[in-house]
Amino acid sequence: MSKDHATPSRSLAHTVAPLVASMLLAIAVSACSSGLAHPVKEVTATMTDGVQHVEVTAHSYWFEPNRIVVKRGTPVEVRVHNASYILPHGLACIAPDAGIETKQSVGYFGRTKTFRFTPGKPGEYPFFCPVANHSKKGMTGTLVVQE
Repeated sequence: MSKDHATPSRSLAHTVAPLVASMLLAIAVSACSSGLAHPVKEVTATMTDGVQHVEVTAHSYWFEPNRIVVKRGTPVEVRVHNASYILPHGLACIAPDAGIETKQSVGYFGRTKTFRFTPGKPGEYPFFCPVANHSKKGMTGTLVVQE
């Protein structure tokens, strides 16, 4: 066999390597997507057995939903699921005057954390990811407490 002909294994490597590189680049780009450009997605908590329930998904640098509406004086159970392949996340809302002071770590991809609080004062309170500088990249939202 002459030097000009590639061996089957070398030919396969030349075919697979660009594919693997493209896949890794796609994962890296999606992991770095900023939440600053994501539109507001609002959800109102659902009531079951006297508790308001909310499901939140933490993506690369945004929450879905990023605006949560709850009622004052009724316990709220928030379930946060991390859907980001590479980054750990959490959810924090610090508003002690409203009876809300939570800072939860969710961890890495596929993990879920559930926590409760009872809001005591109507208003709008920011929530954010407390990991590194994720909030500066747009990983924020608003908790709306209604009367």
